[in-house]
Amino acid sequence: MAKGVRRMKLILALLLMLCTLPHPARAQSTNQKPFFSKPILLGAHRGGSDQWPENTLYGFQEVARAHPGVLLETDARLTSDGSVVLLHDKKVDRTTNGAGEISAMTLAQVKALDAGHRFSTDNGATFLHRGKGLTIPTLKEVLDALPSSHILVELKGEPALADAAIAIIREANSEDRVLLASFVPPTMDRARQLAPAMAYCFDMKNGTSLLMALRGPKWADYAPQADVLSVDRGMVAQYNLTQDEIKKMQAKGIRFQVHTINDPAQLKEFVGQGVDSILTDNPS
Repeated sequence: MAKGVRRMKLILALLLMLCTLPHPARAQSTNQKPFFSKPILLGAHRGGSDQWPENTLYGFQEVARAHPGVLLETDARLTSDGSVVLLHDKKVDRTTNGAGEISAMTLAQVKALDAGHRFSTDNGATFLHRGKGLTIPTLKEVLDALPSSHILVELKGEPALADAAIAIIREANSEDRVLLASFVPPTMDRARQLAPAMAYCFDMKNGTSLLMALRGPKWADYAPQADVLSVDRGMVAQYNLTQDEIKKMQAKGIRFQVHTINDPAQLKEFVGQGVDSILTDNPS
């Protein structure tokens, strides 16, 4: 038992070292956006949804307290009255005591829901966060409550969401600490049009262009169209992305992020490959 504890402490010490050591490929980067002024290796997916009620202000505050400097990952949607709230699903059913699509609800209706109602860490035996006042937060609430945290926000909606989100980010003076992502290319196009100096993930359109250039004859001439390539473990295998290719992207200033990794062996594998960021549901 003592040997196992010592081995785990050694692994954790090595991971912390890797978080703070300068990355050799990153040193060549021409990408100096302020968002990347500190390491983003540890990312809490939906605020660490295995440990705390997902996408709640409480969860974000708890993970930030437990792991100072952690990258917070979340999802943004619009309510019917144009408020930007943080929720992954189209519907509120899975995480709250309510039902229906978020886009059909006003902010007041959203705020009446219990965002801790369905969260359990013991397969539904207990629900310790029910009735504790946890609500679906607005983007503004999280930015205001965590002024020193870096946040990855996935925009889950059409271009109007980009307009609303960027207005809030600017009002909170947070353009230098928010990384934007979306699976909707027009939404990303609109965001980049409004705030070209912010940090962005590749979308499906320019991500495809990146991979084609990476494996083509003119890689030396390729100019990155975004800042972070965020892929899941299946895509790494599907596209057979190699450690050498990751380094080539990093040498051009592209950060490489993999999600959502909850297995320690897989985490160790990707850290060993020199990835810039790992999103996990279980930051601890």
